[in-house]
Amino acid sequence: MSVILKQIKNEIEEFERGTIEIVPSFTFNQKDTINRIYLYYNSKFESGEFDDQGDKKYFYNIVRAPCNTATKAIDFDTKHIRFLTAEGGDELKTWLFERDFKFWMKEQKLGKTLNRLFFELPIFGSVVLKIIDGKLYFVDLRNFIVDQGADSLKKANYIIEVHNFTPIEFQQVAKEKGWPKDDVNWILEKFRESKENFIKVYERYGECPIDYNFRRIVVAECGNEEEIILDSERVDKIPYWEFHWEKIPGRWLGIGRVEVLFDSQIRVNEITNQQVKSSYWSTLRIWQTRDEGINRNLLTDVVNGEILNVESEIIPVDMTDRNLSYYNQEIQRWLTNRDEITFSYDVIRGERLPAGTPLGSAQLATAMISSYFDQIRENIALDLKELFYEVIIPQFQKENSKEHLLRIAGEDLDKINELKIRIYLKKRILDFINRVGRYPRKEERELLKSLILEKIRSKREDFIPIPADYYKDIKYKIDIDIAGEALDARIKATNLWIALQAVTTDPTLLTDPVKKKLFYKYLESGGISPVDLEIETTKPLPETIRELGRAGGGVSKPVIPAIPVPGEVEKTIE
Repeated sequence: MSVILKQIKNEIEEFERGTIEIVPSFTFNQKDTINRIYLYYNSKFESGEFDDQGDKKYFYNIVRAPCNTATKAIDFDTKHIRFLTAEGGDELKTWLFERDFKFWMKEQKLGKTLNRLFFELPIFGSVVLKIIDGKLYFVDLRNFIVDQGADSLKKANYIIEVHNFTPIEFQQVAKEKGWPKDDVNWILEKFRESKENFIKVYERYGECPIDYNFRRIVVAECGNEEEIILDSERVDKIPYWEFHWEKIPGRWLGIGRVEVLFDSQIRVNEITNQQVKSSYWSTLRIWQTRDEGINRNLLTDVVNGEILNVESEIIPVDMTDRNLSYYNQEIQRWLTNRDEITFSYDVIRGERLPAGTPLGSAQLATAMISSYFDQIRENIALDLKELFYEVIIPQFQKENSKEHLLRIAGEDLDKINELKIRIYLKKRILDFINRVGRYPRKEERELLKSLILEKIRSKREDFIPIPADYYKDIKYKIDIDIAGEALDARIKATNLWIALQAVTTDPTLLTDPVKKKLFYKYLESGGISPVDLEIETTKPLPETIRELGRAGGGVSKPVIPAIPVPGEVEKTIE
């Protein structure tokens, strides 16, 4: 066994069997905790399905509901991810960038990634994503071995991911990674000679025991303490991204909803199975008598209407269970404890409140509970922002650096059409002036505009050409609207009304550079794109043309100001 494999084996043994002491009398083992989480969430006992007497044990699951409630409380979607124009940026470029990026996110199915993240995080307390060639993959915590006392993955002494491959999977991965064919064939040969079900491959990040450099090492174990190093390279950082529900110092694994309910789940199961055992006795029909001559089963040996001649009366034995109220009270007490430590009260679960509960009390309780989950959601959003800045958006820009088409539909199509109409109408008016020698009359302008409208608005979708490296110099900020306020229809309508009143009161908001800048920032923070307002506030075309043509006594050819639409969309209409 080489030094590297020996190091990996020692670290795995330490992880599986060793415990860390967080404080005196408080020890922790990550593997045992994860295994118990899997069992409890899926309603399974650690000691098996049957008790010592051979009776089935029943699992009264109280951990699933808090996990589902937490998932619902912290969930947000890709639509809540917005892009704001940074200092010195271009609002239209940011607008196009956001739509292009969200279309790309749909192709990459990032929405499903977020849904799974929010689903697993309350269960396990931690979720790890692995970045491979810019793509995100979930790491199975059962096969993820980490320095369990580390504060974060970046500070861990070692990280080992165990891959269990079938022969077909191993050959596919070997081909993708470019592992040496001779080594791959030798490993396959050794595997077929063994009785193993999978080919075990270790991927380790940490200080190498040979040269003491931080390395990524991929080792395949071939049995009989033999191994082959398939890959080894020095790396600057790990390809993992971690998310945690709640953290305490002294351990890497976060604390999820299932773990905090370990004791509650154990006690509720005890009470439930005690009550089940009691129900077996309470259903029995037993009689007692002092007559020694009675030696028969009254249920089977006595017929209806038979008269028994006995020396002592036969009376039934009272098998009534008088502990039913105790069982119910005890279970209810533990369910109350569950709600208290997981904040999964009836208000957040969407259940009907007890009769007589004042509305103010219900609103106060809802606000307090929501503030707790908002804090969790904000922490997740901050981690996601960092992931977007460092991984996801660079990958998007890399894949979309070449010239491509951006599909526009729905409300966005109306905005683009407004820009096109103004560009094309200017061009048609100039062509009319050059051809006829005069400025078109009102009815002629309306005719030109109707022809353009008929051709443009007949389309249900459009494709905007985005030039190569168009987003290279974009200046933006990411905002994750965790509360969904900017996308709420009522709040957005209120913001639009406030904006309308502000412009009506002070029209210089759209002309004064300082006021305009501040006003546009307000619009963006309220979920309103300044591009919408820019389109609607463009100076009317007839006035623009007249102003451009007032040089001298005749009508000179005006110079049309450039409108920042990528790809020169005016070329698409003859």
